[in-house]
Amino acid sequence: MKNELRHSVSNPRYQSGVITTFTGILILVLLTLMMFFAIRVGVFEQRVSSNEMRQKLAFHAAESGINHAKEFFRNNSVLVASYTEDLLPNNTDGWLAPTAELRWQKCSEVSGIDLDNGSGTHPCFGESVPAQRSNSYYYSFNGSTAVPVDTNAVMPGTTEEVSVEAILCVLDVDEEAAIPVQGCSTDPDVADGTYFMVTLLARGAADCSGGSCTAEAQISEQVSNFGAAAGGNAPSVPLTTKSSFPPSGSAEVVPNPNSGGVGVPVSVWMNANSSCPSGAVVDPGSGSWATCEYHEWYETAKMPDDFACPGNCSCTQSESISYTHAQDDVLGIDLVVDPDFPCDLFQFYFGIPRANYEVVKGYSKIISNCDSLGPNSFGIYWVTGPECRINANTQVGSPGAPVMLITAATLTRMNGGAKIYGTLFLTDVEDANAELQSIGTNAVYGSVIVDGTLGSYLGTFQVVWNEKTAKLAGTGGGLGAVLGGWSDFHRDWE
Repeated sequence: MKNELRHSVSNPRYQSGVITTFTGILILVLLTLMMFFAIRVGVFEQRVSSNEMRQKLAFHAAESGINHAKEFFRNNSVLVASYTEDLLPNNTDGWLAPTAELRWQKCSEVSGIDLDNGSGTHPCFGESVPAQRSNSYYYSFNGSTAVPVDTNAVMPGTTEEVSVEAILCVLDVDEEAAIPVQGCSTDPDVADGTYFMVTLLARGAADCSGGSCTAEAQISEQVSNFGAAAGGNAPSVPLTTKSSFPPSGSAEVVPNPNSGGVGVPVSVWMNANSSCPSGAVVDPGSGSWATCEYHEWYETAKMPDDFACPGNCSCTQSESISYTHAQDDVLGIDLVVDPDFPCDLFQFYFGIPRANYEVVKGYSKIISNCDSLGPNSFGIYWVTGPECRINANTQVGSPGAPVMLITAATLTRMNGGAKIYGTLFLTDVEDANAELQSIGTNAVYGSVIVDGTLGSYLGTFQVVWNEKTAKLAGTGGGLGAVLGGWSDFHRDWE
C-alpha cells in the first residue's frame, strides 16, 4: 500500500519531460516559420531593390540622352529654327529651309493621328498642350525621328539603351505685349525663328537582351535659345566704351540712325561717370576720327547684302556728323557723354556682376586664342589667355550667323583686313590690363563694347552699326532649360 502510494505521488515527476519536449518543438516550429518569413521578405526586398536599380538605370540612360541632345542642338543653335538657305558661308542651310538639310516636319501634316484627342508613340504627342501640336514640328532626318546622338556607345553598361526625339516650337514673340510669347507658329511671316523652344523626349531602357528590356523610363525637358545679353541690357550703339575715346590712331564709326529716337543717331556711348574706378575718361578731341551715316560711308543708298564695304568706304569731313581732324573738332549729337555711365558695364550688358563672370563663361565656347575662328563660327565664344589675334583678311562670323566674341585676353588684336560680324565684347575681368588694338584697316559690322582699355589704332578701325548682326549676336548662341519644362510623366506620349 505504501509502495503504490509512493508510485502515484512520484508519477508527475516522471512525466514532466513531455511539456519540455512539446515546448521545444513549438519553438522550433516558430523559428522555422520566422526563418521562412524572413527569407520571403528578403527575396521580396531583393526583387524590389533589383526593380528599383533597373528603373534607375533606365532613368539615368534617358537623362544621358537628354544631355547629349542638348549639346547637339546647342552646337547647331543658329541652324535649328532658320528658314535661310546657305546660312553659313560653307553653304550649310537652316533646318527649316526647303532643302536636303530640312530636319523638321510639321505635326499638322502627319496622317493617321488625332493631334487634339489622340495619344501614341509619335513624338508630336510629346507636346503637353494639344492645342499647340498643330503649330509644332517634329525632328525627322534621313527617315528617322531619332535625334542623332550616340549615347548608347558611351554608357558604361551594355544592357542599357536610349533614344531621343524632339519637337520644335518656333515662338511667336511680341516684345511689346504684356505676355511676349504668343505661342508657336509655322508661318515664317509670324515667327521668323529668332526665338524657339525644343522639347526633348527621351526613352531609356535597362536590362535589355535580345531586343526586349525589363525596365523603361520616359522623361522630357524643354530648352530654349537665349543670348549673352538675355539677362542684361544690350545698348543699341555701335561703340560703347568705359575707356578713353578715341584711341590714338584713326577710327570711323557708322551710327545707329534711330538709337536716340526716330532720326536721332548715336555713334558712341562714353563713360563720364567720375564715381567709377576708372573715373571720367572722355577726351573726344584727341586722335583722328569721324562718324557718318551709313549711306555716306557706303556711298550708296542700298546696303550691300553681306553688309561689307564694297570698295573704299570712309567718312569724309564734309559728310561727317562728328569728327576730329588735326585741331578741328566737331562734337555732334551722336556722341553720348554719360555722367551716369554704369560702372559695372559687364553686369549692365550680361545681367551678371563682374565678380560672377564665370556664369557667362560657363555657357560660352571657351577658346585659348582666336586662331580657330572663321566665317563659319557662330554663337558665344569666350577667349581666355594672353592673346586673341585675328589675322589679316580673316572673317569671323557671317551676316546670317554672327558671333558674340567675349575676349578676356590680355591683348585682343585685329590685323589688316580682318572683319567681324556680330558683337565684340572686350572685358578685363580676368586681366586688369586687357586691351584692344587694331593694326591696319579692320571692321566690325555690329557693335563693339569695351569694358577694358581702348588701345592704339595703327590704321583705321571701323565700327559699322548693323541691327541684324547685333541683335542676333545678343539674342542667340545659348541654350538653356525652360522653367517647369522637365517632366517624367506623359499623358499622351506612350
